[in-house]
Amino acid sequence: MNPERHYATMADGSQIYYEKSGQGYPLFLLHGNGGSGKYFSRQVPELEKNFQVFLVDSRGHGQSTNNADSLTFAEMAEDIKTIMHLEQIQIADFLGFSDGANLAMVFSSKYPESVHRLILNAGNTTTNGVRLTFQLASYVQYIFLWMLSLFWPQAKRTLISLSLVLHDIGIQEKDLQQISSPTLILVGKHDIIKLKHSIYLAKAIPKASFVLVPGQGHSFARKNPKRFNHEILKFLTE
Repeated sequence: MNPERHYATMADGSQIYYEKSGQGYPLFLLHGNGGSGKYFSRQVPELEKNFQVFLVDSRGHGQSTNNADSLTFAEMAEDIKTIMHLEQIQIADFLGFSDGANLAMVFSSKYPESVHRLILNAGNTTTNGVRLTFQLASYVQYIFLWMLSLFWPQAKRTLISLSLVLHDIGIQEKDLQQISSPTLILVGKHDIIKLKHSIYLAKAIPKASFVLVPGQGHSFARKNPKRFNHEILKFLTE
C-alpha cells in the first residue's frame, strides 16, 4: 500500500515528516536514535492491514528538521501531539523502539489521555539502564562527532540527536506508576538494555506485561520481524 506523505510544521518552524497508511485504529511507530521511520519497514506491511499506521521521523532525524539548537524528548513529544491534532486523533496506540520507546514513555507521562496501548521495545529511563560497553561507545562517538562538527557543520545534526543517549530521559518511577495504559515491554535477551532495567519498567508500570525473546538483541524488529510482529499483534489484538 502506497503511504500518504506529509510534513507537519511545528511552532518553531521545524518540519516533521510522517507517512500514513492503512485503515483502522491509529498506531504511531517511533524509531530509535539516529534512525528514521524506515526502521519499521518490515512491520508496516503487516500492521497496516488492521491499523492506520503513522510512521514518524523524529525531530532532527530522517526527513524531519530541527530548528532548535538542542533536542529533548519533551519537544519530540510535543511534535507527536501536534501531528495528532492535525490528524484529528484524540487517542492512539504507540510502538516505540529504543529512543522511540523513551519518547513513548515521555509522551505517555505528558499526555496520558492520548495513549490507548503502549509497546516499549528496548527502552530505558536512565543511562545506567544501558550496558556499560554501549555507554562508553556512545561517549567516544560523541567526542568524535564534536571534533568533526568544528570542520563539518552537517555533523552537528547527528551530534545533537546523539546527546539524547548521554542523559536520563527525565522519567522517574512515580511517573511510570502513573501510566495507566496497557503496556507491553518487549526485549531480546541479548539487548544492550540491561535485563534488570527492562524488568524494572515492567514492574513500575501498573498494567505492563513482559516478554523476553531468546536469541535476539537490540535490532530484534529487523533481525526477526516474523517473531516481533507476532508479539506486537498478539498484544494489540487481545
